[in-house]
Amino acid sequence: MVHITRRVAPTPLAPTDPGYEPDPRRMQVLFSDWTPKNLDAHEETVEVYSNCEEVELFLNGRSLGVKSLPPDASPRTWLVRFESGTLLAVARNRGRIVARDELRTAGTPARIVLTADRLRLASAWDDVSHITAKIVDKNGVLVPTANNLVSFDVKGPGIVAAVDNGDNSSHEKFQASQRRAYQGLSFAMIKAKASRGRITITASSPGLLSASVTLTAVARLDERNK
Repeated sequence: MVHITRRVAPTPLAPTDPGYEPDPRRMQVLFSDWTPKNLDAHEETVEVYSNCEEVELFLNGRSLGVKSLPPDASPRTWLVRFESGTLLAVARNRGRIVARDELRTAGTPARIVLTADRLRLASAWDDVSHITAKIVDKNGVLVPTANNLVSFDVKGPGIVAAVDNGDNSSHEKFQASQRRAYQGLSFAMIKAKASRGRITITASSPGLLSASVTLTAVARLDERNK
């Protein structure tokens, strides 16, 4: 495996006595994107996590060097002068490419992409389909700075049970039909109200192309994968 991140600060130390000391809110220091807030030329610390023998990092097709797996399997670090484009990590074992990870600089938000973790949904109290609304640019790259308000509309025998965005500091309601995106993502949890029918979920936001996904309601949990 191989995974690229940007490190913007050292990881804060945990409290020495978490049962006594207050746990302060910790800022995020690792980002899996190549879209920093500052798009001018500057240096970025890039950490690559991999269990492979060697990793080579490329920026817009130019090699930034090869680094071997450290004895303690810690991440490999490059100091990279930022420029918009594509950051690519190529991992090799015995000289053979076995894994890749790629980050691309995002443009302005253009549209929503919807995905569902399951397309068949039983009319049971404990069955839920998780819908992910991803805000992307015209090239399909996730826009990590996007915080657009996303509205979820349901047609058919289904309801929005809850919404979320992964932001622990958000004060928005979970029981709602809209949620502001956080780092380009917003989520809806859908439940079926009947044992038959098609449930169409549409996600929309002002200025963005909307998207839809359709689920099928079934009678029992064991019918989901048939």
